[in-house]
Amino acid sequence: MTEAGQATTPYTLVNWPLVPGRTALIVIDMQNDCIHPEGRYAQCGVDVAHMRRSIQPTCELVAAARSVNVSIIWVRHGFRDTREAGILGTLRAFLKEDGLRPGTWGYQIADELDARPEDWYIDKNRLSAFYGTNLEIVLRSLSIETLLVCGVMTNQCVKATVADASYRDIKPIVVAEATGTTVPRLQGPALEMVAFGLGEVRSLEQTLKDLKGLSNQAPAAG
Repeated sequence: MTEAGQATTPYTLVNWPLVPGRTALIVIDMQNDCIHPEGRYAQCGVDVAHMRRSIQPTCELVAAARSVNVSIIWVRHGFRDTREAGILGTLRAFLKEDGLRPGTWGYQIADELDARPEDWYIDKNRLSAFYGTNLEIVLRSLSIETLLVCGVMTNQCVKATVADASYRDIKPIVVAEATGTTVPRLQGPALEMVAFGLGEVRSLEQTLKDLKGLSNQAPAAG
């Protein structure tokens, strides 16, 4: 016990600074099939409300990142058919015939998020955005040290990507309000797992303040 009578903990919760020229924002799987009311998930009876609540916070993050020339990386999950989907294809039987197919409306990033052609795009077919993709090459080429993370689903693709970033000594910071999942009761535990072993969990309010402080961010190379 401390002198104040509070229990001590062996865990250290980190608070990493955003370094000008070495910070990027990654937005995971904010695709029509996942978060749109007419997307495949919703049409198959999945409640997408918790994921949809992350849309406005993500829009704010994207706008703030653009204002200081922080690179924005959009991640899209998809597969040609369930052979390419792997185990997820078995766990999500409703995707067997349709959904998350490259080239379709459902595969696209939702319009309200303002994804632009000049941004970076990573296409994946496993939970982690690092697995089988060139994401690490992109981050190394941009000299990224700190990675702001948002998107869906918190307990799956977000957590898997954060773990892989951590394994590569890239500092992941999950922006809590800008994440969501299909099983809301897993939101808190997923964020806690990140904070107690993989990276940092930061509020939207604090992140926006920190991004504003990156006004001297060097323009991206053209």
